Amino acid sequence: MPVTSELTEELRSIAKDFVTARCNQWIAREWDERCHYPKELFDEIAQLGWLGIGVLEEDGGSGGSALDLIVVCEELGRGSTDLVACLSLTVSGLRTLVHHGTDDQRATLVPKLMDGSRRLSISISEPDAGSDSASLSTSAVRRDEETYVVSGQKTWCEAAEHPGTIIQLFARTEKTERKHQGISMFLLENDAPGVEIRRLPTLGRNITGVCEIFLDEVELPMTSLVGPEHGAWRMIQSELPLERLIIASGFIGATFQVLEDVLEHVKEREQFGQPVGNFQGVAHPLVDLFTRAEATRLLIYEGARLHDVGEDCVKEASMAKLASSELYADAVRSAMLLMGGYGYIREHPLTMHIPDSVIAPVAGGPSQIMRNIVARSLGLRP
Repeated sequence: MPVTSELTEELRSIAKDFVTARCNQWIAREWDERCHYPKELFDEIAQLGWLGIGVLEEDGGSGGSALDLIVVCEELGRGSTDLVACLSLTVSGLRTLVHHGTDDQRATLVPKLMDGSRRLSISISEPDAGSDSASLSTSAVRRDEETYVVSGQKTWCEAAEHPGTIIQLFARTEKTERKHQGISMFLLENDAPGVEIRRLPTLGRNITGVCEIFLDEVELPMTSLVGPEHGAWRMIQSELPLERLIIASGFIGATFQVLEDVLEHVKEREQFGQPVGNFQGVAHPLVDLFTRAEATRLLIYEGARLHDVGEDCVKEASMAKLASSELYADAVRSAMLLMGGYGYIREHPLTMHIPDSVIAPVAGGPSQIMRNIVARSLGLRP
């Protein structure tokens, strides 16, 4: 039985052609170097309907499956993992709105998210609440029956600064003994009064950009609340498995691109009268990396399959994120060794992959946290 359907493979072919023509790694490297956010590219992605893959058509989406979405993100990852982040922010936020938003929120925002005229950023982390995100201290206090007043600081918010962006802001609306309770989610315009956004200078991932957000008594109407008051933590947890699979698919796409580039190089590069790929010291590390890549991709697909049939995929999604991020880092490090000085030239896309792969085991959930989640699913208590 094939892992993917004929229709999914047709979608992969379309995505592959799109990435090759519009956002391959050579183009993405230039964008990254210039800290350029290609709005026109994401307008095209919206026109292709990819932002709504996996969301039912009757809910305003494009239909299709989680596996379809994973395949598209895998191909985008061949251009840059940052391109996947741009897409996944809106995709994840769109799903949250469809599942938990009010009728008015869905009617107003879903069409604008689908056509690309509005985009989403997600703001959970704070300077003192990263992996322990439930310890967030940003507060949203009711001033009256119609208004919340929000104050605090957020960090590591991707794509938050770009025009037309709505921030999905998580804030504490009630002090409780259990830190996972009392958290609510709001929709915040990034140019609202009292909001200050600063871009953080980073080694890589400069297409979307990473920001910190300062909130000084920002007034939010009751209509900006998404889902039940104090009930955002369950909403976060329900969307995390698919989000991790999306992240993993971008990493595996980037990994295959790096490995294929190295393979081409070692077949063409000759030393001592033969291609360097003929030497076992070169061939064997590549074989090991390709083997891990194929196995990791199947793990990602299995997680997507489970998600599509409504089964729990927390373990598989965490394994996939763990395996793909560490593999990406290992593949880039090996590529540097196998390509020698050629991989150190700034014009080569490998120089974009170096910082991106370094942050991969941290972004979207550190490897240590992923291992803890998997351990708990195995009945262990690390």
